[in-house]
Amino acid sequence: MAKRQQDNSNLIFIIIVVIVIIAMGIVIYIANNNANTSTQSVNSLVNKDNKLANKNVLSSLFSISLPNLKNALNSNVKATTTTPITGEPLLVKNNLPRVVYVGADYCPYCAAERWALIIALSKFGKFSNLRYMTSSSSDVYPSTATFTFYKSSYTSKYIDFTPKETNTNISSQGGYTSLETLTQIENNLINKFDAYPYVTKSSAGSIPFIDIGNKGLIVGAQYSPQLLQSMNWSQIASSIANTKSVISQNVLKSSASIIKNICKITNEKPQKVCSNI
Repeated sequence: MAKRQQDNSNLIFIIIVVIVIIAMGIVIYIANNNANTSTQSVNSLVNKDNKLANKNVLSSLFSISLPNLKNALNSNVKATTTTPITGEPLLVKNNLPRVVYVGADYCPYCAAERWALIIALSKFGKFSNLRYMTSSSSDVYPSTATFTFYKSSYTSKYIDFTPKETNTNISSQGGYTSLETLTQIENNLINKFDAYPYVTKSSAGSIPFIDIGNKGLIVGAQYSPQLLQSMNWSQIASSIANTKSVISQNVLKSSASIIKNICKITNEKPQKVCSNI
């Protein structure tokens, strides 16, 4: 009798070991499968870098209505708004109020802010040759889907928009390869406004840096790039178009804030835009 109990105990132990081994195998398989899926997803985004942006994606952004932007501006989402600059002369280029953007392709915060900035600027002029880009795959919020202003152009009769992408998203010697060089004026703006007391000491030197005619300032993204993680351009654009989504509320509030500040430097022109925000 005792012998049979011992045999049963051994059998139960063997069964438990087999079950544990099978369970571990399943866990490893799922983990590897998820890792492969994640890698494939990232690769599918990165492979679009520097490709011309899809017209349908851009059309979705450009067609965001002013009432939806205004509603977002008045919402309670946590997206920050533009910091006012006082006591400075209007920044002008080509006889137009000037908006300066400084960012970099690798930067995830630039990646997030470009969505809002592109929507805002589309209300004052037209873009051409916007290209897809992803933020660094090794930084926080890796491979965030976005655009690059490098090689793009923008025309407007209301503002002059000067974008500079200082670096690519390609790693090189502990940093990223250089792309565009700032002018002396642009360096002076950053040295003055991307520093304390306009920003906190811990945020000084951060990008994106957006100077709206020396009257409004954005340093860093107005909302977290985390909201855009693991999404492609079409998915993000669709989420922005869905005004009930968290992504839409954050992006549109950020964009509406930019629009209001641009209206301040254009003397509230165009009226159909500025009177409805």
